[in-house]
Amino acid sequence: MTKLVLVILSVIVLSNYSYAQSGEYIKDSSQGCLVLNDNGDGVTVTWTGACKDNYADGEGILTWFQNGELAAKYEGHMIKGISHGKGKYTFPGWGTMEGNFVDGVMQGQGRMDMENGGKLIGNFVDGNLLDLDAKYLSRLQKNDLGTKDTTAIYKGGNSNTLFYYALVPEGKVKGVLVLFPSTGEGVENVISCNKKLMQKCYDNNILTVAIASNYNKGLESDPNSMHFFNTVFTEVIAKYNAPSDKFILSGLSLGGENALQYTEISRSAKFDTSIKPLAAIGVDPPVDMANLYRGAKDEIAKYMRDSINITPAKQQALDEDNFLMDYFHSLYGGSPEEYPQKYIDGSQFSLDQADGGNAKYLLDVPVRIYTDPDILWQMKNKSRSYYNMNCADQSAMINFLQMNGNTRAEFIPALGKGYRLDGTRHPHSWSIVDADECTEWMLKLIN
Repeated sequence: MTKLVLVILSVIVLSNYSYAQSGEYIKDSSQGCLVLNDNGDGVTVTWTGACKDNYADGEGILTWFQNGELAAKYEGHMIKGISHGKGKYTFPGWGTMEGNFVDGVMQGQGRMDMENGGKLIGNFVDGNLLDLDAKYLSRLQKNDLGTKDTTAIYKGGNSNTLFYYALVPEGKVKGVLVLFPSTGEGVENVISCNKKLMQKCYDNNILTVAIASNYNKGLESDPNSMHFFNTVFTEVIAKYNAPSDKFILSGLSLGGENALQYTEISRSAKFDTSIKPLAAIGVDPPVDMANLYRGAKDEIAKYMRDSINITPAKQQALDEDNFLMDYFHSLYGGSPEEYPQKYIDGSQFSLDQADGGNAKYLLDVPVRIYTDPDILWQMKNKSRSYYNMNCADQSAMINFLQMNGNTRAEFIPALGKGYRLDGTRHPHSWSIVDADECTEWMLKLIN
């Protein structure tokens, strides 16, 4: 079950953690009962329960070993060699997962308890925490467009086609809030993280749409993502009779980039969009790609000088920096010094441009950027200074908009408010948005 451990661990970085059973059956070493193995070579299992038609079946304890080392233990019900029914997984060094399993995937009420103190408790759908209250969950619709995701716009789910969720209010739709995931984040995680906000929107007849796109490139160079977003917005307008002029786009990190950039593009003569958003919300998004590149480059050099003292958290930061460098080299061909215009085109704001780069298209748009500027947390956990935090460029962008006449551009510091869905502290999180206040702000814009 090593694969399952790795997939579940991805929830810590906001990824999808659904798990689909696949693989070949192997015999347990004690009785010869067949058990599904999806982890390749070097895996052995023991099973304490009964066999039925040669498969592990009924109540018992199933234990996995990877190359002789304990990898995982399952206590519960099995059918045909797969966990099915009430059960509990234990993963050494990680924690436990307990609930009802259907074909190896958690469904319904369940919980995950991590050894680092994190907890996920609530409703699971296809292995993903999808934790709305029952009243709202019954109104949540998953809309599959039937279009294959040929360019891997969304990774981590069980679907190979593009889709979106819609929480549909009972009354007439007054407006639409769109939520874009961060890089690698499962769309179900977006919904669970924004539970209070989405339910308040529902109560106030605001339709909420969560779009399954977590690996798209910059929209200026990604026609497939642009087409997907335009298709979703067009369908939402037609299917739910939503007002086309009352869309508010929002997202965390990459999602915030999408929200801001789509809004800018909608006001540029270079592109065609299906809507012209009323407002945009960025939840701790990077906005200046050139500065993001330079920051990643500086951090890599710094970490390399201090390689002996790299903690797991700092290693994760280093991995992020290397990912960014590779991403920008692949997308733009090189550094900002080599391809300055490409970085300007791909940025929501350019600090070194007198007109703010693409930010000039937001001068008449209500814009909010939320951040948790906890410098002490960043220094301790990432060895980062203000120079390498998103908040530096974010504040510069909002300052540019305000100085150029946008009285509805807001920079909202939410110091100490950042917590991940599992309860662990992290400034780069959806929780920095105050659901009550944000809903009131949206209602004033819409009404």
